[in-house]
Amino acid sequence: MKKTACTLLTLALPATLVAPAGADELPFELGGHVRLNYGHVDWGEEELRDGLEFESFRLNISGEYEKFSYKAEYRWYENIDFTTVRYADITYTHDEYWKLTAGVTKVPFGLLPFTSNSFWFSANYYIGFEDDYDAGAVLHYERGDWDVQAGYFMNDEYNDASRFGRYTFDVADDGEFRNQEDGQYNLRVNYTGKFIRRAITEVGASYQHGKILNLDTLDEGDMHAYAVHLRHTQDPIKIDLQYTEFDYDLAAPEGQATDRMAMSSFTFPFLATTKGNSVIANLVYTLPFKFKALSPIKCYTEYSRVNPDDDAALASSQWVNGCSFGWSKLYVYVDSIRGENMWFSGGPGVGLDLGGRQDTTHRFNVSLGVYF
Repeated sequence: MKKTACTLLTLALPATLVAPAGADELPFELGGHVRLNYGHVDWGEEELRDGLEFESFRLNISGEYEKFSYKAEYRWYENIDFTTVRYADITYTHDEYWKLTAGVTKVPFGLLPFTSNSFWFSANYYIGFEDDYDAGAVLHYERGDWDVQAGYFMNDEYNDASRFGRYTFDVADDGEFRNQEDGQYNLRVNYTGKFIRRAITEVGASYQHGKILNLDTLDEGDMHAYAVHLRHTQDPIKIDLQYTEFDYDLAAPEGQATDRMAMSSFTFPFLATTKGNSVIANLVYTLPFKFKALSPIKCYTEYSRVNPDDDAALASSQWVNGCSFGWSKLYVYVDSIRGENMWFSGGPGVGLDLGGRQDTTHRFNVSLGVYF
């Protein structure tokens, strides 16, 4: 069943949007952002290598009614010319330990809420393992130092693998490699401990298993992935570490390569390896200075790499160095991105030897966002 963005938002926002009798205000809050982006790249035609543009407009709504809470986010990307839902879900809170969320909601996998601190995210984002949202339900148990999430997702957020205009990266139908996500289980367990004085350490593990429907053979393959992750915070330093292993066993037509699959997001399909691992190592430092008008300045170096499990393939890597800070409602990211054989950094795909631009590339990026 295909879903339009409007339908998703409607389904995720129940009748609780109607204000109770006598209420002075609507029972939801509005938020969002307006963002400009400046970028300079060292590849492509010289006259197209840099520019300042209006990047995106975002609208959020959220609210609560009795034991229910709800939230939704929709985005308009002007620079790429598409619109998309990011999430749209409802949460029922049973008690202080248990809650259930359903709708287009975040997949519980890896370091949360994000593996990254930069505007550009890690390589895991581009292969569907960071900030991913699908249509399903997540049961969440939190007690003491333990946090456990178990989810089932029926399909991607649109249940349409040929729709490339979306926020998250999903398995795609590009006309040649025609696969679609068709049911997925997730389990994530995280423990937060204070092993060192004045420090907090999170250690956890995640597992994902799903069915992948081939739209030519109409047979189902499957996939599984697991991750181990650690986050250590000891002001002013934070360290993020994650190792992820994944394997897609595709039910491809006879004669078609099974070492690659199509993925898509932001209107573009591309090819990625079906089997391998990724490593992420981030170091974040918050400058020990206080400014009257500025929020604390956070600087980071973030390295991520996708290693294919095929000697004939080629690894992809991304190294982001930058800083971010806020000034009233303005938030700024200044990032330097070094990519190698990496999609979105000038490369032809992720974890494959596809020819084309495989050398090291560089992008300088400044994001200026007004958040409300």
